Amino acid sequence: MKRCPACNKAYTDDSLSFCIDDGSALVRDVSSNLESQPTAILGEPPPTVVMPPPRPTQYPPRTSSDAPSPPQPYGWAQEEPAAWTPPPPPAPFSRRPAQQQTLAVISLIFGLVGITFGWICGGPLFGLFAVALGTIALILIKKDPAHYGGKPFALAGLIAGGLVLLINIAIIAFWIVMLIVDSASG
Repeated sequence: MKRCPACNKAYTDDSLSFCIDDGSALVRDVSSNLESQPTAILGEPPPTVVMPPPRPTQYPPRTSSDAPSPPQPYGWAQEEPAAWTPPPPPAPFSRRPAQQQTLAVISLIFGLVGITFGWICGGPLFGLFAVALGTIALILIKKDPAHYGGKPFALAGLIAGGLVLLINIAIIAFWIVMLIVDSASG
């Protein structure tokens, strides 16, 4: 049951949150809930049960068959040491031929050189070599993966070279635009 604190009207619908007459927020009426609940009268509590004290554990006497055997003396004190035997030779393994990664590594080197020193001179040239060698390396790796390897190096060189080319092209385009603007304004 809910009650309006402003007009003291009682509502039995629990879904209502506001008074219909004045719009005040309804509060839950605790006193009416307590009066409507029946009172239970409980009887006496059950008596406490006293448990007997624990009995000591009675183990049967041990027989000779149950007794553990006496420990054996250490073998190293009474016998000759074992003769040393060399370990077996390692098993021969089949060695795979090494994959050729030269083009991929050179592509990566050109890409890194283009990024670090390409701003001074030769940036587009380093980027062009990195992209070309990275592309060739990826084509060879795709055709013959047993003979050619280094795909991560080739991809890194290709990406670095492409980045160098794009930035250098943007710089050259900026210079050309600035030259045109300077010549038009001068």
